[in-house]
Amino acid sequence: MAQLYGREWTKKELLRRIGSLGQVGGVRQFEYSDGASRGLRAAEVRTGSGLSFTILLDRGMDIGSVEFAGCPLNWESSVGFKHPAFFHHNGLDWLNTFGGGLVTTCGLSNVGVPNTDEGRDYGLHGCITACPAENVRVEHNWNGGDMDISVSGTMRETSVFGPNLCLERVIWTRLGEKKIFIEDKVTNESDENSPLMFLYHVNIGWPILDDETSIIIPTRKVTPRDAEAEKDKDNYDVFHSPQMGYKEKVFFHDMAADPAGYVPVAVVNPHIRSLCMGLYIKYLIKELPRFTQWKMLGEKTYVLGIEPGNCGVLGRADERKKGTLKILRPGESQTFHLEIGVISTPEELNQVSDQVNLLLKR
Repeated sequence: MAQLYGREWTKKELLRRIGSLGQVGGVRQFEYSDGASRGLRAAEVRTGSGLSFTILLDRGMDIGSVEFAGCPLNWESSVGFKHPAFFHHNGLDWLNTFGGGLVTTCGLSNVGVPNTDEGRDYGLHGCITACPAENVRVEHNWNGGDMDISVSGTMRETSVFGPNLCLERVIWTRLGEKKIFIEDKVTNESDENSPLMFLYHVNIGWPILDDETSIIIPTRKVTPRDAEAEKDKDNYDVFHSPQMGYKEKVFFHDMAADPAGYVPVAVVNPHIRSLCMGLYIKYLIKELPRFTQWKMLGEKTYVLGIEPGNCGVLGRADERKKGTLKILRPGESQTFHLEIGVISTPEELNQVSDQVNLLLKR
């Protein structure tokens, strides 16, 4: 049954009280109409629990703005959510259209720094985030007493004499819930082997990120990316107010998983209990065995990135050199799943903390 406004409702009870599902939740499709966002298709999803989020249909079906009870959960950059026509995939040009949002998908041919692999240049973090969705479908389905809400579509990264990778994405939630589920399937539709690099770039900003924010993470080992991160290795989980001139710090984590293979990570601010304490993500380590943390506490660019992936962020050439580059054979598929949930009560916080502490004791 749907949990709404302090009680459970059957389908019959709920539909007797409303003329349209849109009164309490559902999906509204729209297009941005101003500036560099003009023409960008999007879908706003509301669950009725206080959770609302925007799916950027023309930006790889990434998740843009997210709120719970009016509290923003994500970080947004000064760039904003630009139409994909402004995207260029050379060097660091990816940053010119990186609007942030809660989830930015990186890949599919490259994740991480610009590099050259087998004579071909690859820009920062790949181009799937700029691929518009086709065959977009919105569904509201009653399953017993639960109302499932889903948005699905297909993106393709392809070129003549290049890869032909198809990403089928379903983003779904449930009426009355405060969770988002992403289900992805990448298929190599070319007749040659194709590297696959994939990473969920989850971007958390203020007010979740602030003084005394904590990250609850089942890390067994922390490895700084470079000398700058090495300076802060012992404080990877310590956060403070924005600092002018702050330099980004990136850490690689060796994560522990539960017996079912799931890894939970949470980011919590104890000072905003009246609204929303934070959020968690959960993923399968067999699908996403690598984890990167992006700590960027500068003025104006104030963000914590938690980034599970099937690769690191040092680029395709580095993965090939290390022998860790994932390859899809012709017709082969790989699936990825990500769960994102709101933490709004002390009980939910304790549950996540207990899960992580148990993993670290194994």
